[in-house]
Amino acid sequence: MNFADARLLHARATNAYYLPRAGVVVRLRHTRGSADWVRRLSTAVQVTAWLAARGFPAVEPGPAPAVTIDGWTATFWRYLPVDPALPPAGATQLAELLRRLHAQPDPPVRLAPTNPLGALVADLDHADQVLTGAQRDWLRARAARISDQYSHTPMPLGRGMIHGDAHSGNLLPTAGRYVLGDWDSVSFGPRAQDLVPTLDGVRHFGRPRSEWVGLCAAYGVDPDVEHHPGMRLLCAARELRSLAAYIRSAGGAPTSRPS
Repeated sequence: MNFADARLLHARATNAYYLPRAGVVVRLRHTRGSADWVRRLSTAVQVTAWLAARGFPAVEPGPAPAVTIDGWTATFWRYLPVDPALPPAGATQLAELLRRLHAQPDPPVRLAPTNPLGALVADLDHADQVLTGAQRDWLRARAARISDQYSHTPMPLGRGMIHGDAHSGNLLPTAGRYVLGDWDSVSFGPRAQDLVPTLDGVRHFGRPRSEWVGLCAAYGVDPDVEHHPGMRLLCAARELRSLAAYIRSAGGAPTSRPS
């Protein structure tokens, strides 16, 4: 596989590179020797292969298995060219795929329990050059409170296989349909978590409320679910976990640091 012509597609928690000659996308994540994260990425490969075989529109693994070298894990995926005839995906398209995903049977691979805080707590252990001790202590205390509440708070919509980071930016318009990508967080957890990113966009990033209402209508749930204690807790967890990518990258990206 030739990496000489690699093109960077995306850089955040995971870096994605397109290899034109191979027709492959390489997703590269700094797993820091974590066996748990290596298992999770391998699970993403296995689950998406299973879903694609069932006709679910998920990205498909490429020709090589996951590889870990020097604390970095690479997974390989078939490149999907953008279909210019399709508009960017919205909340309705996302909800339709989530409804289908949540109706799937259990996959033939063990799913790890969902961690609503993602990699945040682990990343704090490597953030001494980025955050002060007081800042890390505050974040750890906040994370501990959320984790404790998560263990006993009822969740709407029940539990099952979830994508884990479901937002319209992870829907790829290709060959006349939308395909769901970025499965690094696939796990077993509260289905409501897959609705949270859209609600978060409305609450904190100026997205129109019609997106949340449209998502709920297409999924088949009352928009008032946002007031459920479980949903409020999942929103709080996402707000906190969203810091992880910036903490991880701040050492080499000054724009990620506080001014």
